[in-house]
Amino acid sequence: MKFINQFCKNHKKEFFLFSLMLFLELAMIFALSQKNGLNIFSRNDANEFQSIVKNLISRQTFSLDSEPPFYPTNFRTPIYPFWLLIIYLIFNSFKPAIFIGAVIFALSAPLVYLIAKEIFPEKISFVAAILFAIEPWTIFQSGFLVAEQIFMPIFLLSAYLFCRYLKFNNPFYLYYTSFSLGFTALIRPIALFFISVFLFLTFLLELKTSAKSAFKYSALSLLVFIIVLSPWLVRNKIVLDTWQISSISNVNLYIENYAMLEKYLGKMKPDEDINEVGRILLGTKSYGEAQRAGNAQILANVALKEIKANFSSYLKMHFKALPLFLVRNSYGNIFLDLGAGDSNIQSKLAGFLSEKDLSGALNLIKNASLGAKILIFLLFFWPIVIFCAIIGLFAGFKNYYKSPLFWFLILWILYFLALTGNLRDISRYKLTINAPLFMLAALGLFKVYKYFFKAYNN
Repeated sequence: MKFINQFCKNHKKEFFLFSLMLFLELAMIFALSQKNGLNIFSRNDANEFQSIVKNLISRQTFSLDSEPPFYPTNFRTPIYPFWLLIIYLIFNSFKPAIFIGAVIFALSAPLVYLIAKEIFPEKISFVAAILFAIEPWTIFQSGFLVAEQIFMPIFLLSAYLFCRYLKFNNPFYLYYTSFSLGFTALIRPIALFFISVFLFLTFLLELKTSAKSAFKYSALSLLVFIIVLSPWLVRNKIVLDTWQISSISNVNLYIENYAMLEKYLGKMKPDEDINEVGRILLGTKSYGEAQRAGNAQILANVALKEIKANFSSYLKMHFKALPLFLVRNSYGNIFLDLGAGDSNIQSKLAGFLSEKDLSGALNLIKNASLGAKILIFLLFFWPIVIFCAIIGLFAGFKNYYKSPLFWFLILWILYFLALTGNLRDISRYKLTINAPLFMLAALGLFKVYKYFFKAYNN
């Protein structure tokens, strides 16, 4: 009991951050459930995860199909479905996963604090964690039965362990990092190649000791990572004749990257349904068939051929999309589900401003409901964060340019921007870089504060 009391005393801020985030999550879950019922948390991707769980129970098959022949799939990776399976077997319901997942998700805030504290002063770390804990989409996402529920805290754990390795050069932290990242990749395949960031920095750090050490620890780290993935990869090869971790990568390459490129080049109408185009190409009316490994590979080959043929245009499109990706939000979806004001108010306001119609914009704001006015206020949240993050980035280069921990944050952001910068579901994909962005924003915020405080005193 004495140990527990001392532990709690030594980690007051971590407990506060966890409690704050969990409170906000539960408040959001309560508000959404009062408006729409608990079934709102089982829509979209959640339906696929639940189908897999039911097929595992009744047919011992990892399949998305809701009717025969129940083809096995690798479209979804195994960890989150098995997480839901355990909860379903215990409670005979998926609903407890809403709340249990929220508790697990709330561990993200103290992990952000611990990561930041390895790099920056405690005040900056605490502010970064507060920003992460109160960010609207993070709170909104926590209750939905999608992989982010457990992806974010486990990914942040792997990042924290890697920071400990970089700081203390203890190889055991490195192995734990690779182990946890392997599980993260089996939750969401987007994390699969993040191992390259770990290997790159590991190699550079160990190279200071010797080339032998650099190759040794990089290879061992990669080996641990592969061991975690290997049961799933071997299963995919035996059952589906592919070593690919998930067909979702190929489907997203087609739906997101290829479609966006075609629309950017004017070869496809802005409102054209890329899913329908893909099904016509495959000769099927079933979206489920398009998700299967072989068909997804066909779609990916089409996408890769077009991207290679227009690679310079693809890069231009990607870089043009990055600023919008960073400053835009999807908060209108939250207000739509809550029924709180005009969920399209941000788009309407942006339309007036783009046409330089200031009077129209002012009238829109004046006549907006309270909920819509809050949504207008949130329009400025990410632009301010990114502005502060840019200041923090320059300040970081000045003060931390020799630190591999600081460069880890930069590579963390660049990795996910390269993969998700032109995708449509902005807030969901931005979750992966919220932590380092808020760390840099907190650093920038303190720099701005010091500048004005100094100017005021002068």
